Amino acid sequence: MIYPRLRRYCLAASVALSTALMVGGSAIKAAAIPDDIFTPHLAKISQGLPPNLVMRLPSQIRLSGPGDRDFIDELIVKVFPSQSPPGMTVGLFTCDISPQPCLIGSFSVDSKDSESAQIELKKHQAAAAPIKLAEGVRGYFLPGPSLKPASRFSSVIWEQNGLVYTVSFFSGERQNILNMAYSMANNPPINRVVTRQTMAR
Repeated sequence: MIYPRLRRYCLAASVALSTALMVGGSAIKAAAIPDDIFTPHLAKISQGLPPNLVMRLPSQIRLSGPGDRDFIDELIVKVFPSQSPPGMTVGLFTCDISPQPCLIGSFSVDSKDSESAQIELKKHQAAAAPIKLAEGVRGYFLPGPSLKPASRFSSVIWEQNGLVYTVSFFSGERQNILNMAYSMANNPPINRVVTRQTMAR
């Protein structure tokens, strides 16, 4: 369809323009944009971010097994901002309401001053060798089955520009988790947008 392609092109141009960086007098523009599944939620994400935080999301959701594009497009995106401690989690679910857990995975950002984020970062650092995600950015992968008690979710965590980011998905998605973490670390950030509503909070 032409319209989604046009919308994606316009969004890419907007994101690239807003995230241009001036280095030595020349502009370096980042063209990568988040996966289409996030597009309807970008305004909510940018408006819900606590002060001094930026969110990062992957250019493509990657899943193995039944995770084809049709399946991914049907996932439900939920945004969970937190003011104390400052942070945000964007979760992917297979259902809206269910007695059974239906979380597929999540992406989160926390302040580096968050005690819980630092605990998780140190736990990951103690369990794994560093993985290069971007220039000067090292991530740490922690497999869920190695935890006590074991978890269904594995995760990558890293510190970037003074913030702590985490990707968490089912344990069988190790390579896809790493690919999405790499994409996040290299994509332009989603910045906080101040509106009358956010000013009133």
